[in-house]
Amino acid sequence: MTEVDINKVAEIIREVSRTEVMPRFKNLATGDIREKNPGDFVTVADEASEKALSAALRAYLPGSEVVGEEAVSKDAKELDKLKSSANPIWVIDPIDGTYNFAHNRSFFGILVALVQNGVTLYGWVYDAPQDRMAIASKGKGATINGKKAEIRKTAEKLTDMTGMGGGGQAWHFEPVNGVIKEIINVRSSLHDFLNFAAGEVDFVVHISKVTPWDHSATVLLAQESGAYVQLAGEDIPFTPDMHRACLLIAAPDRKRWEMLQDALYPKLMKKTA
Repeated sequence: MTEVDINKVAEIIREVSRTEVMPRFKNLATGDIREKNPGDFVTVADEASEKALSAALRAYLPGSEVVGEEAVSKDAKELDKLKSSANPIWVIDPIDGTYNFAHNRSFFGILVALVQNGVTLYGWVYDAPQDRMAIASKGKGATINGKKAEIRKTAEKLTDMTGMGGGGQAWHFEPVNGVIKEIINVRSSLHDFLNFAAGEVDFVVHISKVTPWDHSATVLLAQESGAYVQLAGEDIPFTPDMHRACLLIAAPDRKRWEMLQDALYPKLMKKTA
């Protein structure tokens, strides 16, 4: 297992946020934003953040490789590294919640994971506007700004459960209105899982697909905060090389995961390219 100084990596992420991301928040020109696909935005800040993170993380850990969301959007073969390379690989989402960032909403941040031989070893989940840094180390737990991250396990009934819903917009979750107390949609994987790990909600459901950059760090954070996380309808764990359609549920335990699976799947399964 490759070992790193988790606080040093956190400082690299904060520095990139300070220099490349936050100065551009609410300061983008029209030409600084474009759509990679309908509804899938990228900004100059995403590209600058990924470039800076890639350089700094490679320099910190010689011999490591990078799989970044924006690099994959230009060349899908970049994903092959996650299956073929034995080297440690930094998986980067340079701005998670780009739609929010581009529309002057503060639900965004930076996701970084360190993956090796198909296993996520570390995850950093950074809420840049609020300077909340969650760090997860496989088998060693997770913290949020230095304090132990721990999910809440109080709700026993579906009608008492509030969850974070990602992978779609608010209307995608309407089919389960009345079954669940509430599903909150903020269009940011980072905030979905950070709120869950902080004990602010009872579960997370992502309805369209999983990707290495959206889920490697966040799933590890959930697991190391005490959660049970599996792909619904398949009952298999997420792995960092996954990039495909599915429905992912993170719950306090197996029993409540099964309750949520019965209620949410397949009603919320959203087909995606």
